[in-house]
Amino acid sequence: MLYVAIGAPFGAMLRYFMSQKINGRYPLGTLLINLCGACCLGIVARFDQTTMLLLGTGFLGSFTTYSTFNVEVLQLFEQRKSLAVIYLCITYILGPLLFLFAYMYHF
Repeated sequence: MLYVAIGAPFGAMLRYFMSQKINGRYPLGTLLINLCGACCLGIVARFDQTTMLLLGTGFLGSFTTYSTFNVEVLQLFEQRKSLAVIYLCITYILGPLLFLFAYMYHF
């Protein structure tokens, strides 16, 4: 539990900073954060349990954001349905592919 608590604030602060700098009219920052997090988790998933708790669950768990993603999908859906569908597809297709690539190829 301690390792998760140590990693989480850093992931959350980095996510907030990046989303503030990158997000504009469209949630590009959140998309990049979630895709980057998926790829990084593929790397970290091969590490020992302590490192996984610190970096995977703590840091990356708070760096990536499912709740903000859902809010942004709803906002996009209200603006332009096609952008919401694109955002959903990129996240749910590319995210797992990046995870698998990083996990399989020891990136």
